[in-house]
Amino acid sequence: MRFCYINITKEIPSRDAVYLRGLKENGHEILYCDDNSSTFFKKIVQIVKKHRRVKNNYDILWVGYSAHTLVPLARLISRKKIVFNALGSLYEGLIMSRRQAAPLSLKAAWIWFIDFLAFHSANVSLVETEAQKKWLMKKFFLHDDKLIAALTGVDDNLFFYEPGISKPAIFTVLFRGGFLPESGIEYALEAAEILKNKNVKLLILGSGIMEPLVKRLLTRFENKNIEWIKERLDYNVLRKKTQECHLALGQLSNHDRLTRTIPHKAFESMAMKIPYLTARNKAVLELLTENETCFCCNPADARDLANKILWIKNNYETAQKVAENAYQLYLRELTPKILAQKVIKNI
Repeated sequence: MRFCYINITKEIPSRDAVYLRGLKENGHEILYCDDNSSTFFKKIVQIVKKHRRVKNNYDILWVGYSAHTLVPLARLISRKKIVFNALGSLYEGLIMSRRQAAPLSLKAAWIWFIDFLAFHSANVSLVETEAQKKWLMKKFFLHDDKLIAALTGVDDNLFFYEPGISKPAIFTVLFRGGFLPESGIEYALEAAEILKNKNVKLLILGSGIMEPLVKRLLTRFENKNIEWIKERLDYNVLRKKTQECHLALGQLSNHDRLTRTIPHKAFESMAMKIPYLTARNKAVLELLTENETCFCCNPADARDLANKILWIKNNYETAQKVAENAYQLYLRELTPKILAQKVIKNI
C-alpha cells in the first residue's frame, strides 16, 4: 500500500517516525506532503498543493501526531481512508496537563471542539492505551471502531542499547522529560534529599512549567547529589548520558492523566536496557509487569520512591534481569516493524 503523510511540525515527531519507518519495513511506500512553513496559513496552502499532485497515487492518508487541526482538512481534500496518529487529545494535553485554561472556559471549549472534529473526521485514530481509548470514547462521543490502541514505541535509530558505555561509581538515577504536573519531579527531588548520604545521585535532564517549584526545592535541599541539565542535548549525547545511569524514573505523581498515558521514556528505557522505576498506575501496567519488566512505587510518595531506589541499588543484579526482560519484550512486541504490522492488521 501507499500512504500519504501530512503534518505541520518542523521535524517528524518520534511517534510518527516509529510508524512511518515500520510501514516501510513492511514493504509499504510513504508519500510526504508535510510542511513547516513560517505560518499556519502557508503550511495549509503548501499541504493542499502537495496533496493535489499525489491525490490519486495513494491508498491511505496518514495525519501525523499532534496535527488535530489538520484532520478536518484531510477529510475535505481526500476521498481515501484517513488514519490519525493522535496518541491522545489536545484537551488532555493543554487543559488537564499544562493548565492553559480553566476546564469550563471558552478556550477549553474551543480545544474540546477541535478534538471532537478531529476524531470524528478520521476513519480511525491511533491512541496510546486501551484506557485512553475508553476515556476518549466517553469524552468525545466516539464509537469503539473509531479508535485503535497503538503503543508509541521508540525510534531505535536514536535510542538503542550500547553495551560499551560504562556506569559511574556513584549510583545514578535519571529523571528525564518535561516538568509537567503528572511528571512528579518534586518527588524525585525529595527522594534525592532523603538519599543524600547513600551514595546516590539524581541526574535531571529537562525543563518545563514546574521549573519555579524545582528551583525552590533546590534552594531548600543540600542538592550536592543532584545535577540538573536544562538545555536540549544532541541525541548522541543524550543517549550516552542516559545509558550512564543505573536507573531511569518514570512519571511519579498521582495525576489522573497517568491512568491513560505511557511516557516516551518508558519505551526508551526498555530499548536501552535500563531498569525503569515508575509510580504504580493503570496505563503503564497495561504494558509492563511490576518486578518482571519494571519496578513500581506508590504515586506521589517520595519516601517509598527513595526506599525503592535504595533497594534497586542494593540488588542491582536483580534490577539488570528485570531490565533484560523489558528489553526482550521490546524486541518481541515493540519494534517499529511489529507495531506497524499490528496497525495494518487493524485498519
